[in-house]
Amino acid sequence: MGVAYCVLVHPVSRRLRDARERAGLSQAELARASGVHASYVSHLERGSRAPGRLALSRVAGALGVTVDHLLEGEESASARVVRAALDHARRLHRVGQPAAAAQVLAQVDLATLDVDAAARVRLAHAEALDLAGELEASCGLLERTAADLLAARRFADAAYAATRLVMALTEAGEPHRAVARGEELLASVADGAEATDALLRLESTLVWAYVTRGDVTYALVRSRSLLERAAAHGSARGLSSVRWNLAFVLEAVGRPQEAVEQIDGALALSGADEVDRDVPRLRLDRAHLLLAVEPPRPEAALADLDASRAALELDESRVELARAATVRSRALLALGRVAEAVTAAQDAAELLAGGQRRDAASAHAALGAALAASGDGPGAIKALRVSADLLDTVATGRPAAVLWRRLGDTLREAGDDPQEVALAYRRALTAARVGVRPTLLGPTPVSAFHPVR
Repeated sequence: MGVAYCVLVHPVSRRLRDARERAGLSQAELARASGVHASYVSHLERGSRAPGRLALSRVAGALGVTVDHLLEGEESASARVVRAALDHARRLHRVGQPAAAAQVLAQVDLATLDVDAAARVRLAHAEALDLAGELEASCGLLERTAADLLAARRFADAAYAATRLVMALTEAGEPHRAVARGEELLASVADGAEATDALLRLESTLVWAYVTRGDVTYALVRSRSLLERAAAHGSARGLSSVRWNLAFVLEAVGRPQEAVEQIDGALALSGADEVDRDVPRLRLDRAHLLLAVEPPRPEAALADLDASRAALELDESRVELARAATVRSRALLALGRVAEAVTAAQDAAELLAGGQRRDAASAHAALGAALAASGDGPGAIKALRVSADLLDTVATGRPAAVLWRRLGDTLREAGDDPQEVALAYRRALTAARVGVRPTLLGPTPVSAFHPVR
């Protein structure tokens, strides 16, 4: 039925039905919302009646789309504007200019777009602001996007925007706000969503916010419950995302070997398709966790990094490439390949230059450790203080405490002022409010979300 419909029915009719289904409305509900007769909607979708402009405008308004979208689809003027802006922003991302990309996207007139196109632009704009270090502005856009998508009954898309918002708030060092908004949005989306996987990803990310603010035991219990629900009701991809985030919860409670087992389970669910964007990112996170087990497994970590390299380079995400370089530096350092470790950490720091992210703090921490091992004490101290400045700006909570502890250890090994060393340890205690273990901080869990490209 679906194939025949797509082939035989006029494109306007097909776009109308697609928009109605995205909005979660029946034909009768759409007719009531737009003030037209139910049979009129049925005739339009069958292609047995030509749409009048006034009635079509009412229907489009009820669906949250524009008349131009229904009439012209991707060939409409507004669709071409969106494509051009997103393409331009993508090119700027590739050359490391997220602030310029944000400016391009800010110039798009959202008032002329339907809710779906406006959401694509806002999500891309939020990503650019995030990479440029303007996390609060990014959070504001994500709040607006989630609200608009909820109002338009795009529940799965709203869950995606909410996931991004929880991640951004956590990255911005506001785990309490991340938890509060995440719970509110989860309840709102769950009221109307049938998109189980989207809900699983949102709740997985929310669990990580609990970890970040120090509620690790609760996060572990909730993760276990979420895993049971995902196994019973989710798809393979949804279950994979839950296992993925559970791995980081397990690492936070000092169980890295179990964390690796969860990552392995997530990889098995994702399949062997290296083109799948989740697979290289899972391998990257597995490499990080392999350095946290006892004893560490740096050779296996490097094997995972080598397996994921081509796909990460093809995807061109500077953040993920920097994370990979940071983990590579630590693995090389564990093998005594100090000069290579310094080079990898320098690559990571350069990829994130100009941004205010915890990933950049991790990159400079890895650089400091590698320089200290090379005998360059002053260079190590300089890199570590850059890491501390970045961390002080963008992050709080337990993961930040782990990195503060690591900074203190490396500053002491590099021969820094004892007062600076003591300050790093005090920051660790303040950030965590609970005891922390001396381990390397890894990338923020990603909940299998896909930035707009």
